[in-house]
Amino acid sequence: MGEGPTLTTARMRALPLTVWNSGFVAEELAQAMVAAGRGQPVRMAAGELFGGALDSAAAGPSDSAAIDPTGVRRELRRRVGAGRGILTWVLRNTDGAALGLLAADAHGARAAIGVRVSHTYRRDGYASEAVRALAGWLESRGAIVGTRVRVGDVVGKRLAQSTAFVPTGVLLTERRRLWIRPPA
Repeated sequence: MGEGPTLTTARMRALPLTVWNSGFVAEELAQAMVAAGRGQPVRMAAGELFGGALDSAAAGPSDSAAIDPTGVRRELRRRVGAGRGILTWVLRNTDGAALGLLAADAHGARAAIGVRVSHTYRRDGYASEAVRALAGWLESRGAIVGTRVRVGDVVGKRLAQSTAFVPTGVLLTERRRLWIRPPA
């Protein structure tokens, strides 16, 4: 698949993450990329981002006051260098502010996608807008699009449903269920 395109919606742009901008993006988004209260970077597998965006939704920014973006920077650079099917975008609103990250791990005709939006921009519809744009682009290239939602994650389930994903009977781990977007 190579590097993904710039995805544009009415309120934001998803810009491909590169080796050159990953350090800057990590600095900008460290607060959103670290699990609140634990101080550990969240693993960036695309399907994990979907539920991971909601791990710290209940905790405020003060719960993780001093966050070092080193682990986030390392993980973003790992994703950038991981190969052709591993795609990551930084989400920016029309003012240029960083909103979060969007990711796709594409292998053959299948792609797992995920999104993570910073605390400041949650509940504004950015996640669903980004997921729809990415899923549409992947589907136009012939991919079956899926994601993983944590069992019991009400917000993740709502996001998946609002972006046309349906749950499958497949439990990937004891805590994650596979959801897919049925082909049109």
